[in-house]
Amino acid sequence: MDIGTLLPLFLALIALAALPSTSVALVVVRSAESGIGQGLAAAVGITLADLLLAALALAGWQAVMESLGIMFNILRWLAAAYLIWFGWSLWSGCKGKTVLPASQGSWFSSLLAGLLLTLGDIKALVFYASFFPLFITAPLSPLVCLQLLITTAVALLLVKSLYALFGSRLTKHHHSRPLRRLGGGLIIGCGLWLASR
Repeated sequence: MDIGTLLPLFLALIALAALPSTSVALVVVRSAESGIGQGLAAAVGITLADLLLAALALAGWQAVMESLGIMFNILRWLAAAYLIWFGWSLWSGCKGKTVLPASQGSWFSSLLAGLLLTLGDIKALVFYASFFPLFITAPLSPLVCLQLLITTAVALLLVKSLYALFGSRLTKHHHSRPLRRLGGGLIIGCGLWLASR
């Protein structure tokens, strides 16, 4: 694939990744609550899951993955439960108390939250399966697949990292009760939305 094909794909992926979503909310809140490292960890988890789903779509495994729907339902419910718990922790947290301290364990939990949240959305697989053909003009060789996956990873990480940076700027205000309640309410809403899908 040439730059004339990859650039429009890259810009489209950036535009789509920038749209408000549950993954954006997770990155911003993690970053605001526990530092930019936590937001970046969530962004990495989201990107890894998206890459897995994109790779499966490119490999033509959509039918196989849809037949494993119960596994994706379990992942979706786990992700939804985690978001609801995290949102409640924000909502009910005491003023001046950090809910999730920046630590190695919470870094891993941020990555896992991003991974589960994205894997819980089976529609992402369908999205990639229908989105990539809009840009693929060459035969689907291993090199073309690699280029598509690298472009996807760079676009997602760029946008989610900017959201993590934005979230970290909120850190100085994260002890504000109204802000905590707003963030907690949004995350609980995201969890309920994910569970209902």
